[in-house]
Amino acid sequence: MPEEDKADILTPADRRRGQRSAVLVFGFFLAVVLAALVTTVLAVNNGRNYKRLVRQFALEQYLLPASPAPSLRIDRHRSLPPAEHYPPWLLKAGLERLAVFEKTEALSADERCDLLRDDRGTAPTFTRSGHDWECLFFEEFGNATEPAAMFIQVRGTDPDMVTSFRIKISLTDLTMELAVLSEAIRATERFGLPMTPETRSYVIEKLAGRTEFSSIVENYRMTFSREVTDARRYNLLILPRRQTTGCGERPSAPPDRWATPTYRMPVGCLALRSMPQPQSAS
Repeated sequence: MPEEDKADILTPADRRRGQRSAVLVFGFFLAVVLAALVTTVLAVNNGRNYKRLVRQFALEQYLLPASPAPSLRIDRHRSLPPAEHYPPWLLKAGLERLAVFEKTEALSADERCDLLRDDRGTAPTFTRSGHDWECLFFEEFGNATEPAAMFIQVRGTDPDMVTSFRIKISLTDLTMELAVLSEAIRATERFGLPMTPETRSYVIEKLAGRTEFSSIVENYRMTFSREVTDARRYNLLILPRRQTTGCGERPSAPPDRWATPTYRMPVGCLALRSMPQPQSAS
């Protein structure tokens, strides 16, 4: 048999070698295509996807170049006249007003509740249940079919800690509107919630103008709003904010710092002393 005829015959081993070569060539071609595709996806938008992938695995210091140092240039210091660059009120020396501190009387809860008694002799109702107490006061104004009214509800715990102070105002008789609002303002003063004159003026201004608001003032969260079911009725809610830090202590972190608002303000602790009594001449 001629040698040419023998060369044309392929054995099973030759066929397997040919198949493996075809698979290797196809795999290499597929790997090159996938590598080019991945490189393109990672390199678009100045390598945004690549940087995101590196940060995902916390490999910034190994796979990302170090950020260049900022270029600093120190110029000669120039003194500028402050009057041209700052508001005048910021440059005034001294205080605009004197600081006023109010010292509330040491009264029990039932004595403070009795202070809500009005000039006409309408007395409040004080009840106690365990460590909790409640003070209720209701007064009507005018002789209309549906008279204007004011309802006060104060709740607290022993010994005299107020947890909520609520006033409900019903302006069903517009002729008595001024009387109701004035009595509501006097009730907050008679009960003796400790407030600075600025805060008390703020509450009086909102009540007198029937202006709805929701504010955090001093150590109180205050809300004055109109009822949804009846536009003639208003609610004033004052919630004292608990003091969690004493004088000289470091403030503790809130339990949920992401959801709790934080208000930075200077706090000072002063020892209030009674005024010396004048001595009588002997």
